[in-house]
Amino acid sequence: MMSAVTQRGYTLKELVIVVLIISILSAIAVRSYRKSVLKNNRQNGVACLIELQKRMEDYYSRNAGTTASNSTSSSNTGYPLLAQIGYGSGNCPVAEGNTTLYTVALVLPNTVIANCSNCYKLTATGVSAQARDGALLLSVDPRSTAASTDIYHKQHITPGGVTLEGWIFQPGQ
Repeated sequence: MMSAVTQRGYTLKELVIVVLIISILSAIAVRSYRKSVLKNNRQNGVACLIELQKRMEDYYSRNAGTTASNSTSSSNTGYPLLAQIGYGSGNCPVAEGNTTLYTVALVLPNTVIANCSNCYKLTATGVSAQARDGALLLSVDPRSTAASTDIYHKQHITPGGVTLEGWIFQPGQ
């Protein structure tokens, strides 16, 4: 009598389906990971802006009234040049490995902000992989004195040029 021989294994169709499912799941995971890294780096960029703003205010408070004739300050505002507070290269000290994620810039009243001698704007613009995130802005207007008005105006400008109020950290952003 002949014994029945059974073959064990997977068909090509089954293997293709498994590979397809794994590739779809990995594509979703990679996209989610990249968004998470972008969002985390944005928080580091925000921390950089806040640290820069803190250093500027500290410099201003320590040197108030003495900088009108000081050629090392930014024009006659009394605010320092970025080099004086540790940002001379314009790069945010927050880095991924040795790659700079943001470059910072300072806009003073005499260039863009009209009718406010103590106002200034700090920007952190994403570079390299972080360029997909756009720019972060922090405008400081000490003229705002009402309790409901914040002197710090925060904005996020997407690479497409859309201006969003605040520094957006909601899911999907």
